Amino acid sequence: MTAKALILAGYGLNCEEETLHALEYNGIDGKIIHINDLIETPKELESAQILAIPGGFSYGDDTGAGNAYAQKLKLALMDELRSFVERDTLTIGICNGCQILTNLGLTPPTGSDYGTRKTAVTYNETARYQCRWIDLKITNKSPWLKGIETMHIPVAHGEGRFMMDDDTLKILQDNNQIAAIYTKDGAPANGEFPYNPNGSAADIAAITDPSGKVLAIMPHPERGMFTWQRDDYMEIKDRAQRTGSTLAETADGMALFANAAAYFGVKSKQAA
Repeated sequence: MTAKALILAGYGLNCEEETLHALEYNGIDGKIIHINDLIETPKELESAQILAIPGGFSYGDDTGAGNAYAQKLKLALMDELRSFVERDTLTIGICNGCQILTNLGLTPPTGSDYGTRKTAVTYNETARYQCRWIDLKITNKSPWLKGIETMHIPVAHGEGRFMMDDDTLKILQDNNQIAAIYTKDGAPANGEFPYNPNGSAADIAAITDPSGKVLAIMPHPERGMFTWQRDDYMEIKDRAQRTGSTLAETADGMALFANAAAYFGVKSKQAA
């Protein structure tokens, strides 16, 4: 048994190959599809169970990160996207994909207004591009995050700061739609740089729709899916050699994609 995933591409998205690899590693049948091809053949969404919008710099972020790509999707495919997320499917937006999902309004604070934008992802408080490894605490029971308590994965963005009005923040908190927060030594970062790399409100690194099946996450799980990718790989490798323990092949980021496979009953390589 397998599941079909569509990974969007085109106009500056540049992490589609890594995202495809993460899905295929876990037994999912993935397909990279250019946004124009999806617009031409929207029925592709009807036969898919997973939609992934990867990272990158769509349209050069010229009108705001993820904005132009989101507008193209909204104008051409909003009805199909709404139908897709209302089915028993999984959707993930990573970094630029997170910005796109947010601009599309597919992570609303209530379940009845898909397509209405209530949150924003905007410029880092440092006014600089931040590329570093960070620590997350998982605070949501999304199918993407099942069984995960913490993650050590990288960020790479210039516009990663979640912002919203106080009422929307309270709704997200009350509905348990904040999926992950930035941490320092296991506790909330409380906005402290560089642990919170962008100044995001309430240390938010990821949010979901009310079902948890649509995940918008700024950090990059697909860039931290193997142990050798980690920033502390040499330390982990040396420790394993000294203790005679086996060095794990996969790292924290792979768990999200393994969860997607498990949700649809697909046996991943990790479970093999």
